[in-house]
Amino acid sequence: MNQIWTVALKEIKDNIRDRRAFFFALIYGPVLMPLLMVGPILFSAKNNVIDFDATSDLYVVGAEQAPNLIQMLLQNNLVAKPAPPNFREKLRSGELAVVLEISDIYGERLREGKPAPLFVYVNHSSKDSLKAANQLKSVLSRYSAELGYWRLNARGLSADLSTPIKLVEEDVSSQGISGMLFGFMVYFLIMFTMMTGGFYLAVDITAGERERNSLEPLLSLPIARWRLVTGKYLAILGFVATSASLAVACVYLIFTLVPMDDLHIVLNLSGTALVQSFLVALPCMFFVAALLLATSAYTRTPKEAQTYISILYLLPMAPILVKQLSDAAMSGPLLALPYLGQFSLIDRIIKAESFSLAELSFSVGGTLLCAVVLIVVALSLYKREQILRD
Repeated sequence: MNQIWTVALKEIKDNIRDRRAFFFALIYGPVLMPLLMVGPILFSAKNNVIDFDATSDLYVVGAEQAPNLIQMLLQNNLVAKPAPPNFREKLRSGELAVVLEISDIYGERLREGKPAPLFVYVNHSSKDSLKAANQLKSVLSRYSAELGYWRLNARGLSADLSTPIKLVEEDVSSQGISGMLFGFMVYFLIMFTMMTGGFYLAVDITAGERERNSLEPLLSLPIARWRLVTGKYLAILGFVATSASLAVACVYLIFTLVPMDDLHIVLNLSGTALVQSFLVALPCMFFVAALLLATSAYTRTPKEAQTYISILYLLPMAPILVKQLSDAAMSGPLLALPYLGQFSLIDRIIKAESFSLAELSFSVGGTLLCAVVLIVVALSLYKREQILRD
């Protein structure tokens, strides 16, 4: 057992000394990737979510023409203020978000039962302006529908006459589009950082040592090949697990520390869900480490190893492609496939959907079995004399 840990610690120390390997294993994948993926999504959601409970100023031209309208806007947390004469220039410069103009004939047209014109000035090149305009138009649309109802009611007509069909759409998913988006994001981040964490160590562990002519002296030592392979495997597994753990912690910190309270409207990603996702992905760590080790043992040069392992980065995308091509539920034996089982279960966790113990067993058992097969393959490659040939 001491020999195994000696080999593992030797590989870990060598990998830590390599600054590039250290950067990609413990900084790029676990820290920068969550920031690059989650950050834009958070700020995009922040820019598009409308908080109707927050009070905001609305600059109005001709507010005296419609006191009832101004009162309605105030009830909807829009405080009317006089718009400056040069409001168009201020809209273009971004000083104002949106301006409402009430025409002189607004009251007259309302009394006559005719459409009363309102003008909304917006800067479509500004996200803040579009967001404010959408909020205003939503409030005005509700007010217009309410006035239309009372007009028909005053004439003894039912408002239902204007809506012969009432279409009701109900989303039965737990979290809607946000759940689907973040289910994919959490799965991809965990799997991507696993690959990134073990990438450089896997390249160096066989092909790199062969190129430096240090593999033959290592194999000539009085140590069983299976102990040598196990030590190298544990070294890769350590970096894979550390990288994935840091990535999950980084995602949690982003959602905890970034002050975006109103995002709870569209996002529901708790610490419990992240921990559960990490535990579901745990068997995949053993699989990824075994896959990297077997690939490294098969290749002859570091360049060839980098090429093969770079192709392996596409494997975590396979379940997403399957999901896009077929909307059928992933269950039963399909969950035994590595990546596919983890993607399906993590997706359900983020959506607050349940899964059975049997489904979890399929995922864990199938992934660990594949990991064992790959370790056996790597061991058989190390036992061959061709392992020393360039």
